[in-house]
Amino acid sequence: MLAECSAWLAAQGYTPGTSAGILNLLGRLSLWMQQVGAEADDLSQELLDRFIVAERSRDFVCTTVKHSMSTMRRFLVDAGYLALIDAAVGPMTPAQAAVAQWASWMRDQRGLAEKTIAARCHYAAGLLDVIMVPDGNVEWGRLDAPVVNAYVAERGRGYGLVSRAHIVDAVRCLLRWALSTGHLDRDLAPGILKPPGTRHGLPRGVSAEQVTALLAVCDPATAIGARDRAVVMILVRLGLRAGEVARLSLDDIDWANGLLKVTGKGREHRLPIPIDVGQALEAWLRLRPVALDRAVFVRMKAPRGMMMTSAISGIVARLSGVAGIDPIYAHRLRHTAAMDVLATGGTLAEAKELLGHAYTVTTMAYAKVDLTSLRELVVPFGQVPR
Repeated sequence: MLAECSAWLAAQGYTPGTSAGILNLLGRLSLWMQQVGAEADDLSQELLDRFIVAERSRDFVCTTVKHSMSTMRRFLVDAGYLALIDAAVGPMTPAQAAVAQWASWMRDQRGLAEKTIAARCHYAAGLLDVIMVPDGNVEWGRLDAPVVNAYVAERGRGYGLVSRAHIVDAVRCLLRWALSTGHLDRDLAPGILKPPGTRHGLPRGVSAEQVTALLAVCDPATAIGARDRAVVMILVRLGLRAGEVARLSLDDIDWANGLLKVTGKGREHRLPIPIDVGQALEAWLRLRPVALDRAVFVRMKAPRGMMMTSAISGIVARLSGVAGIDPIYAHRLRHTAAMDVLATGGTLAEAKELLGHAYTVTTMAYAKVDLTSLRELVVPFGQVPR
């Protein structure tokens, strides 16, 4: 088992020092199993929990118990020694059953993505706890506008404006499902108060000097510097979303025709690769370490695989801190790409194609930012339009 784990760790990209700690913990697990008379076939989550308790009861608890346990567990699962635990063990409560039915309705009737469904359940499922009676049943008749608004206010405490708006949307969706399924006899959604100040302002880009500062702190001679530089170039030149950058695959780059396939928001479109973006991508891919998947941008630490959306935006935030400028996140670079199109004489249709918007009305927000062009269209006060 130790040799098998060693090979697995090497394939995952773990350093020899980190691998040594994980192998040490696995060796102690094997010795402990011999002491309690357990075989490899007896390995289970319950047995692993007992091992953790035994390790933590020692006079000197080894640090690998804290730092290496999750990785060792993933190896045991991947290698087939430990079965995955089904989270949905035991009968569901009425509230849990209602949330599961609501999630199925959002999936089947509304066609929402799993990420959106999970977020709405996270924000609104607690409303059912408010109307739960002592026997565990959900008493829908107790719901009215004051109860809903009190929940929204309490649930949104500590969140920003955007998150509070998401909470309102989630609760409204839950109430629409309850009405459509007969749990409610009246529509309560219109009675939910909107959080103050959720009107969208003008898109904010970044200046050319700020972009230069971000690129200046990326060392192209190192793998992480080349990766970060390529990320910034793609964001600011092609206007991709952070999630679209994270999902880029090596197969999405058409080097022969100079095209990049972008997938996001349920759409797929192709964009030409500018020379500077192509050069940045080439420099990164020459230094890109061997990874577990074919993602263009991968983690530099094990397990080496596709980066998360938050990690892509985190790169830009980290670089802005190193550069000593105001905090910048990935979406502001996307705004910059759209605004540059209009500032250089491009049309809304061209900006729409670059950003991958489904509707032109979404792109029209950027037209408001081009104040120089708008001033030329405004008739000065007291003059007659020509």
